[in-house]
Amino acid sequence: MTKVIIGVDPHKLSATIEVVDRHEKLLGSGRLRTDHAGYTAMRAYVNSWSERV
Repeated sequence: MTKVIIGVDPHKLSATIEVVDRHEKLLGSGRLRTDHAGYTAMRAYVNSWSERV
């Protein structure tokens, strides 16, 4: 699997994430709440990319 970079833009009530490859191609994105459920959802979402930074 190709390595990806996951960027997070945190705010008070939400966090926006983007997943890009080494060519800066957008592979995924999402906006999640900053509570426990949002953090759990984010961890579950990014688990599909095992080679992540």
